[in-house]
Amino acid sequence: MFVLAMLAALPFAQATPALADRPGANQAFRSADKACNDPTGCSRLGGGALQLPVLDLRPGHDAPSLAPFVRYAKRSAPIDRAVADAMLAAPLARVTGPTIHFGPPGRHTAVLLKVRNAGGAQGSWILTTGRGSLAYFRLFEVSGRELTLLVDGTDARTASDNLRTYQAFSTELVLEPGQERLILIDFLSANSTYMPLRIATYGTFFKERRANIAMVSGVVVGTVVLILLNFLFFAITGYREFIWLAVAEAFFALNTLHSEGYFTIFFLADKPLTGVAVEDVIKCGFAATMAQFCRSFVNTAKYFPKRDIALKGLISAALAIALLQAGLSFYPRWLLAALHSATWIVTVAVAFFLPVIGFAAMRQFGRQLWPLFAGWASLALFILYAAIASMGLFTWLPINWHLAGPVGLFEAIMVTLALGLNLKKIQTDKLAADTNYARSLAERVRISERAARLAEEKAFALATVHSQNAMLHASGHDSKQVILALNSAVEVLKRGGDADKHRELTDLLQGSAAYLSGIVSTTISGASIVGSDMDFITLSSFPAEALTEPLVMMFKTSFAQKKLTLDVEIAGEIMILSDRPLLMRALANLLGNSYHYTDHGGARVHVAAQGGQVAVTITDSGKGMPADVMARLNDEAVTRLRADETNDGSGSGFQSAKRLIEALSGSIRILSSTPAGTEIQIILPHAFLAVSPCSVADIAELLPGLHLIDFDQRDTFEAALSTVPAPKEQIIACTYDDTSITRGRLADLVGMVFIKPLCREMAAHPRLKGGSKEV
Repeated sequence: MFVLAMLAALPFAQATPALADRPGANQAFRSADKACNDPTGCSRLGGGALQLPVLDLRPGHDAPSLAPFVRYAKRSAPIDRAVADAMLAAPLARVTGPTIHFGPPGRHTAVLLKVRNAGGAQGSWILTTGRGSLAYFRLFEVSGRELTLLVDGTDARTASDNLRTYQAFSTELVLEPGQERLILIDFLSANSTYMPLRIATYGTFFKERRANIAMVSGVVVGTVVLILLNFLFFAITGYREFIWLAVAEAFFALNTLHSEGYFTIFFLADKPLTGVAVEDVIKCGFAATMAQFCRSFVNTAKYFPKRDIALKGLISAALAIALLQAGLSFYPRWLLAALHSATWIVTVAVAFFLPVIGFAAMRQFGRQLWPLFAGWASLALFILYAAIASMGLFTWLPINWHLAGPVGLFEAIMVTLALGLNLKKIQTDKLAADTNYARSLAERVRISERAARLAEEKAFALATVHSQNAMLHASGHDSKQVILALNSAVEVLKRGGDADKHRELTDLLQGSAAYLSGIVSTTISGASIVGSDMDFITLSSFPAEALTEPLVMMFKTSFAQKKLTLDVEIAGEIMILSDRPLLMRALANLLGNSYHYTDHGGARVHVAAQGGQVAVTITDSGKGMPADVMARLNDEAVTRLRADETNDGSGSGFQSAKRLIEALSGSIRILSSTPAGTEIQIILPHAFLAVSPCSVADIAELLPGLHLIDFDQRDTFEAALSTVPAPKEQIIACTYDDTSITRGRLADLVGMVFIKPLCREMAAHPRLKGGSKEV
């Protein structure tokens, strides 16, 4: 990009130094003049020693290359009649290659070209200079002693009219058969003396002009489309590199218009310094924005920090040069040249540095960035080629500055394509990452489901163990009854007169009693468990099946061995809010009693919801109990019945269950007990068809007087517990862990535990004094 600006603005090294400035130049020209012996091909001027080659034109045909027929001289002042005569009498330099270049800028250049109509009819041609932005330009016709001004580029109106007609300083040549005309061009350039002189027919000239307009329009329209696409991509992705690329492409579009002369033609025909300033500002703007695009897109600050520092320096230099253009008319000539040279250096440095970063980025991030390297490399190669050709190092290299537009558009397309390919790779990588993440989530879900099943099985096993343990404790009174009977038998045998006779039996009975006492002492009776646990519960929500199924598994084998039945019936969907382990211990005590005192038939457990409560009814076909025992057991003032010699049971199992149920804010009552069987009903509060799940924060809002702490957040639990300004009775722990170890640990720290998943109905449990009713 910006090759036009370089071709017109580079401080080119002298391609073909003026021969008049070389030692022995006069002798060289004299030798060249002597070699021109053909009177039809050379012409002597003003009585001077120099003969000019004559360019023969033929009507209807374009002229060949003008380079061999051009002669020139470098001057320090503009041409006038006297200066022209003196110049024509002095040796002139010639152009030795196809590129018409007159050396470094800064001095007036006088160009001579002699043409002749070699045809048999009148012919018309257009002589064009290919330049439209010059500090000084005048085109004369030399005829004898006359110096006729044909084009005056120093006059704003004349220059504007000429440029609008031809797009470059040009003049018409109308020649009769055999007529000769000598053209003298005097110009001063602030940037370059390259001048692609050409003589063409009207048809060819305006055909090329139309083609040039079409090319410029295509380049500008294509660039505008790319700019709009970049803004669209920015709106979609939010990536700032699209904005920087759009701004760089906007500078390229402006440069295309300026370098093809449209700004000069319509706005700056009489302002050559302003034209140079606009040119340098556009060039510096492109260099700065393209370098910033590189920094943003490649993220050089992270991946190439040293090169990022160089890019920052180039950007700062480009911005400084652009700001200095504001005072261009006040600077001395040497500073103008230095500023223009600095513009060229910064632009070329950016152009050659970007492919290096593009190649490094392609190696770092992937081959999808090959268009980035291709676009920047094409710019650098074209600049290198144009610079070499413009400097005249190789005279056979052609120069076509109109290729700058297509080359710049190619670069813009390649860079935009690189952005698109990179976005595609990012999207592909994202899809692959999402696929892997989804696969990982699926695996985690499978693991979680497996863990949940294992946890459920573990919980079920623990519940079974707790229930069996509860049954063991509930039946502890039976062991005590046996021990009491053994001890009584021992006492009877000892009080008898024949104690020595039955000593072996007495020792056996006494040893058995001691052995059973040892076993009982290592266990805990149901009553003692209730005494230790009734002030601490773990509240959870569970379906009725989770309560009855473990009991059935625990007792079905024992019942089957006695050929008894055990049936369970649940009336509909019921969600119970209670302490499941304690409740299961209570039911196990009652089922244990049914098992012990039933010889035929069996037992039945019925669970039904009753207006926000749940009723658990246990019916068996056992022997029943006396009415007075039933009345005493139902008496709330009675906490324990001691075993005696008249009753089969002491009632400690029922009392243990009673204390457990009352600790859960429920009630238990023996509805009937006859020799045909016993019916016991348990009423528990808080039963629902369904519950409303919630979070810890949600349920905390429903219990403003209590403090809820998530025990599963182990790293913050201890700290939160130590900062709560309340007794442990006002603290509730929330956890998924419903094991006996956790229960024992939390019993010393908090007043209650909520087992997750939580629900809003927990806040209204009767055990919560002042609990919210808004559930």
